[in-house]
Amino acid sequence: MTSRERLAAALAHREPDRVPLDLGTMDTTIAHEVYVGVARGLGLEPAIAAPHPAASITPDEAVLEALGADIRLAAVPPRPECAGGPLNEPPPREEHLADGAVQWTHADGRVYQRAAGHWDVQLRHPAIRGALTEAEIARLFPAGAAAGDWADAAAARAAIAAHHARGKPVQCNFIIMPVTGTSTGPLDFTSWCAELATDPARLGRLMDRFLERWFALAESFYAAVGAAADLVYALGDDVASHAALWMSPADYRQHVKPRHAAIVRFVKARTRARIIHHCCGACRAIIPDLIEIGVDVLNPTQTSAAGMDPFALKRDFGKDLAFWGGLDVIHLLPRGTPRQVEDEVKRHIDALAPGGGYVLAPSHMIPRGTPPENVLAMYRTAQSYGRR
Repeated sequence: MTSRERLAAALAHREPDRVPLDLGTMDTTIAHEVYVGVARGLGLEPAIAAPHPAASITPDEAVLEALGADIRLAAVPPRPECAGGPLNEPPPREEHLADGAVQWTHADGRVYQRAAGHWDVQLRHPAIRGALTEAEIARLFPAGAAAGDWADAAAARAAIAAHHARGKPVQCNFIIMPVTGTSTGPLDFTSWCAELATDPARLGRLMDRFLERWFALAESFYAAVGAAADLVYALGDDVASHAALWMSPADYRQHVKPRHAAIVRFVKARTRARIIHHCCGACRAIIPDLIEIGVDVLNPTQTSAAGMDPFALKRDFGKDLAFWGGLDVIHLLPRGTPRQVEDEVKRHIDALAPGGGYVLAPSHMIPRGTPPENVLAMYRTAQSYGRR
C-alpha cells in the first residue's frame, strides 16, 4: 500500500498493511534538538536549521521517510497581495525587555511574551483587560467584517498534488477554536471560566462573533483545498486537563457543543476530507458528543490521561471514531527506556489497531530533552510490529 492508501483504509475502519504513522499532533513537528539526534541516529545529516534547540520544526523528507511517517502537511499560503495573512492584521510591536524576554503587542491589546532562554510564547495580557461587554465584543469582532479571497489556491493545490504524486496523504490545517481561541487572546483562561459561570450567554456571543470571523476566513481556505486535501485539521479546542474536563459535561453540551457542531457542518459542506479534532487530556466524557456531531478523528488521544485507557476507548468508540496519537510525551518518551517505549508501542497497536481506525503518533509534539533513541525505538517498533 502507499501511505495514502494505508491512511484511507485505517480511517475507513479497515486494517491496512501496517498501522499508519505520524510525527507530532497538529503539525508534523519535533523539537530541533531531538530531530538532530534522530537524523544522526538514522545515519543521516540533519538538513534543517533552527534558531533554538526547542524550536518546533518539520523534519526533512529523508528523516520522515526513514521513520516511516505517512502523513504530509501542505501549507495554504496567503496570496502575494495578502502579505498580512488571512486576517491582514498589522504586525505586532516587538520589544526586547531588560530581562531578556521578547514581547509582542497587538493592535487589539493582546500581549504575548517569550521568556528569556525559552522558545514557547505565552499570553501575557488579554485584549480585554476589564469586564467583557458588548462594546468590547464589537471592538474585537466587528460584525460583517469582510475577509476576502486570501488563499493562494494555485500554490496550495500544487503542494498537495506533489505529495499525492508520491503516494502521500495530505493534511491541511485551518483550525477553528471557539473555546481556546477566545480564552487565550480576547480573554485569559480565568476570565473565560468566570464568564462561563456568571454570564454564559454573553460568553456565547463572544464565541459566536469569533466563529463568524473565522468562518469568513475559512471560505477562501476551503475554496483552495476542499476538493484536494485528504485531512483537514478543522477543529481544535482543549477543553480538558490531564485529570478531567475543565467544564462539566453539561456545560460543554449546552454552551460549546452547538458551536463545535456548527464548525463540523461548515466544513463538511465544503470538503470530503476527514475532519480531525484536537483535544488533549481526559475528554472521554464528551467523545459520544464528538461522534454525534460528525468528528472523524480524535487527536492526540492522550491515553495517559484519566479515563483514556486505549482498550476501553476502542471497545466503546472504535466503530465510530478513529484514534490518532497515544504515545506519551510527558513521561514515556522523555524519561522512559527504549524497551519501555517498545512495550507501549505494542500495547497501543494491540489496543487500537484491530479493525483499523488508528494512526500511531506521539500524544503531542516531541519535546526537547527526549532521547533520540526513544524516538527511534518508537518508529522502528511501529514499522515492524504494526504490520498485518
